[in-house]
Amino acid sequence: MNRGKTTTTYAFCALLMGLGILLISSCGSGSSSRKANEVMNLRMGIMPSVDHLPFAWAQKQGIYDSLGLKLEIERFYSPMERDVALQVGQLDASISDYTSVMIQHAKGLPLRLGMQCQGAFAFITAADTPCERVEDLRGKEIALSSNTVIEYATDRLLALSGVSPEEVTKVEVQKIPLRLEMLLSGQVDAAILPEPFAQIALEAGLKTIPGVLAAGSPESQITGVAIAEKALQDKQEAIALLLKGYQIAVERIQMLSPTEWKQFVAQELGAQDLSLSREGYSREITPNAATLQEVAAWLKAKQLIPESYQPTQLLYQAKN
Repeated sequence: MNRGKTTTTYAFCALLMGLGILLISSCGSGSSSRKANEVMNLRMGIMPSVDHLPFAWAQKQGIYDSLGLKLEIERFYSPMERDVALQVGQLDASISDYTSVMIQHAKGLPLRLGMQCQGAFAFITAADTPCERVEDLRGKEIALSSNTVIEYATDRLLALSGVSPEEVTKVEVQKIPLRLEMLLSGQVDAAILPEPFAQIALEAGLKTIPGVLAAGSPESQITGVAIAEKALQDKQEAIALLLKGYQIAVERIQMLSPTEWKQFVAQELGAQDLSLSREGYSREITPNAATLQEVAAWLKAKQLIPESYQPTQLLYQAKN
């Protein structure tokens, strides 16, 4: 009689344990399934340039969808508006330039440089300005915007050719389209223009100084992805997927036919005949340390950041 009760008790306990294990297993399975199917969101700001093309390609081809990331790309036409949007949390990340990111970071704004981008620039000269070398710019008028990456690139290229910034006349022109217009009308002699504006200038009969700002050169790799600190804390996995999608896109872009690439660029930038090389895009996304030091030294010389500032403080290393 006691043995029967004991057997019944054991059977009841075993049943409860089995149901408990089943319930735990079911809950764990459901949680894992939800996590596996979860879609992360990220908002990134861009300007009209070629830096963002691999991101746009990854978005349009469903690469980010396959990684579980919903990427929203928001276009800006003012760098100030783009920077403010990042600062107030409207964006998680934005494609910016090294000078802008460093100045903001040195002021204590919570952001980091997540990767380098591959920009494309050209030193354009007016049609009637006889400049075949950077040295020929002595005594010429160069349009630029002060304390920006364009002025940095101008000073850098002048210095590499032994030309002092004091040997040229800098003309303040904030807006890139206006710089192009002034070059076309001969009001200035030269200016560094980003793509697609550089290609538009060449098609209009302007010239470029050959061998300067080649795709993939340290002087052209002066833009990157600025990431808000809050996004690094709350969306670390999404940031990792953002960078991974970029690298996948770079690989696939290299395999496109020239026609397919040209059609994509035309659709994305609105420039029908832009002959943009894909060679400058690389899977290597770590910012060049020497370039960062050069930019920081230039900013310190202009007293735009403190002497004690170290650009390595700006870097963000993604965790694997």
